[in-house]
Amino acid sequence: MLTDLERKVLRILYNYSATRRRMPTIPELEVKTGKDEKTVRSTLNGLVKGGYIECDSGDTQNIKIIMTRDYDSPFGR
Repeated sequence: MLTDLERKVLRILYNYSATRRRMPTIPELEVKTGKDEKTVRSTLNGLVKGGYIECDSGDTQNIKIIMTRDYDSPFGR
């Protein structure tokens, strides 16, 4: 199950890619989430490990969203 922060970051990534045709930078994610760089990077790593996103390099511009739905959530059905 995604944490609230992981869910929020995934939603931000999805919305940026849909409306701005690019992914947000780490500083943009820091502003949007109110978290520091270490926390943002840790959250992105959690999304990669969970199979929600792919990122070949450490650059957020290379992120590909694989899945946007949290199937473990009791509200996701």
